Amino acid sequence: MNALEVVNLNCGYDNKIVLKNVSFTIKTGEFVGIVGANGSGKTTLLRAISNLIPIKSGQISVSAKEMLSFNRKELASLVAFVPQLMEPVQGFTVMDTVLLGRTPYLGRFEFETEEDFHVAQWAIEELQITDLSDKDVSELSGGEFQRVAIARALAQEPKILLLDEATSHLDIAHQQMIARILVELNRQGRTIVLLSHDLNLAALYCSRILLLDKGRAAACDVPERVVTAELIRSVYGLEPIVTRHPETGRPQVMLPVATGSRG
Repeated sequence: MNALEVVNLNCGYDNKIVLKNVSFTIKTGEFVGIVGANGSGKTTLLRAISNLIPIKSGQISVSAKEMLSFNRKELASLVAFVPQLMEPVQGFTVMDTVLLGRTPYLGRFEFETEEDFHVAQWAIEELQITDLSDKDVSELSGGEFQRVAIARALAQEPKILLLDEATSHLDIAHQQMIARILVELNRQGRTIVLLSHDLNLAALYCSRILLLDKGRAAACDVPERVVTAELIRSVYGLEPIVTRHPETGRPQVMLPVATGSRG
């Protein structure tokens, strides 16, 4: 079964069309990366799937049902979106922040139940931040707060987890930690869609990669068929050195040495 199906999607902002006739499918339980140059429409695509921006034309289906037929609470129980920049709110603890993920399950003026606290605690444990539960989120490091943001999304109990640059602004140790957590969540059956500027990260962990180029889908396939010298040259305008990871055999990209003359 397809977790997500996008057909001839056109959308953007005001009168500017950013995504042009984009089509692809993601099967339930896949770990898919979205890559592309700046301005290619990656974040716009995640916002469209999350119904945060209107669609000009085309169709998005979630679990074989048209997205626009869901109300916001129904969609939030299926799809969770972790934005690139989520500001910590001073005075909120980690538990307070993660509990916000339970909002779709609460009625107006309702308070969290014991079940909501149980789910939030489970999400905190999954992201390995139990020792931070009572800490003010404004006091956390970037890597710690990124895990809180993912835990909040996980507390929604979504079937599809969308992440916009989940490893940006993190050092390599925290990048590896987040990647391992996402792999484990994927193994548990969740569909993961990771937007990333890091081609090597996407190639290493994703089962398939969607490559966007100027608002269009240039490729959507296994890493070996997307992270190629030809496609990278076409989309990014540089001559890469594509090698193989010594442990996995997955493609990895090295950049050529930058040269130039001094004036």
